[in-house]
Amino acid sequence: LLRDKFREFSRDTGGLGQERVAAANAAAVALIAGGHPERAAVAQWQAGLNEAWAELLELVATRAQELAAAHDLQRFRRDARQVLEHLQDKGRQVPEELGRDLRTAEGLERQHRAFEHDVQALSTQVSQVQEAAGRLAAAYAGPRAEELRAQERLVSAAWVELCGRCQRRRRLLGDTVEQFRFLRAARDLRLWMDGMHLQLQARERPR
Repeated sequence: LLRDKFREFSRDTGGLGQERVAAANAAAVALIAGGHPERAAVAQWQAGLNEAWAELLELVATRAQELAAAHDLQRFRRDARQVLEHLQDKGRQVPEELGRDLRTAEGLERQHRAFEHDVQALSTQVSQVQEAAGRLAAAYAGPRAEELRAQERLVSAAWVELCGRCQRRRRLLGDTVEQFRFLRAARDLRLWMDGMHLQLQARERPR
């Protein structure tokens, strides 16, 4: 809001001021060229006005830079907080269930792949926070810079933790699926061997 108001102020000040300074310079030039007896004083006034105008423009530019820097800082704080909340929320959504049989385990594995795809979409936001923290920290010093780095470390740590949890769950689900597949194959093999055993007992030739 302050930045928008100042843009309007800067636009009005620049437009009106430029017109008034141009008019004053034109009047001064006319007086000096016309040989006015106070032309030396007029020239001094003209120089003073132009110097004051340049200083005012510099102050306006400095204020605009300060507001832009403040806006970047506040936006970084908001973005870092939101990304951290997203990461923590995603972390709470990682379930512990691994499935009671092959069908449910495979279904959970498919769901987890889709979940990890959603998680990876957050990597861009994490990178943006990291880049903004580095850029802003370089522009500040002392406690402010440390605050920026601390916020970036929180986001990075939450990202690493979330990725680690996803990887562990993917590995556990993969192990669970393989276990159930082995058990199914072992059960099928055992049934086959039992069938062969029955055929041998019946003195039948195995087919």
